[in-house]
Amino acid sequence: MTREYKNDEAVSETLGYILLFAIVTLSMGAIYVVGYPILQSNIDTNIFESAEQSFIVIQSEMDRVAFDQKPVSITKMKLQSSELSVSNGSTMTITYDSNPPLLVTTGNIQFEKDDKKIVYEMGSVLKSYPRDSMLMISNPPIYTTDIDSTTVTTIGLVSVNGDDSASGKGIAALTLKHNSSTMDMTSSPTTVSILINSTYAPVWEEYLEEIGFTVTGTTSSSVSAHMNNTMLILSRHVVDVDIS
Repeated sequence: MTREYKNDEAVSETLGYILLFAIVTLSMGAIYVVGYPILQSNIDTNIFESAEQSFIVIQSEMDRVAFDQKPVSITKMKLQSSELSVSNGSTMTITYDSNPPLLVTTGNIQFEKDDKKIVYEMGSVLKSYPRDSMLMISNPPIYTTDIDSTTVTTIGLVSVNGDDSASGKGIAALTLKHNSSTMDMTSSPTTVSILINSTYAPVWEEYLEEIGFTVTGTTSSSVSAHMNNTMLILSRHVVDVDIS
């Protein structure tokens, strides 16, 4: 009896270990199934937030290069399964005084991961999410002020010149080089009309209204607006952008 009792005890102990192992294994599997997507989502959120901060730095460096405060700037970004690209897609057309319409190719720099995008365009930083949710997170050097009862509209147009991209999990180097700068100024108040062609037209519409422009037409990819009786200070800056 003693030997049988000991055998039964040993079998019970073995079964207990097996049951405990099964419970631990199932628990780890449940944690993985439930927790991994949450962990991955948090990682992706951190990657996107880090890219957003990098684009604020890029905006500052673009301004410094555009306004000829430094001739060249190099900024590095971790791609982390995303894509960084430069294109000449967006444009702004400006009309004032009796001058013919001035078409400026402004281009943009774009970071994209899982259908979420951060974009540098016309001196601003924008971001978009799936389902057409868009937001301007840093304003461009385009604004209006009142000086001695006169409205002054300043358009500091920073254009991106380049056509390049990089993707994967490595580190991309963004090289910015000053190309050219020009400036014009009206001698008296005039009407300033602008037409922006951009994927982010709805954001530009909100911004133009915010600074006092009257929006006259909008589509999903363009917005037109004007400002009456205003002085205009117009500067155009081209920055060559390369990704390596």
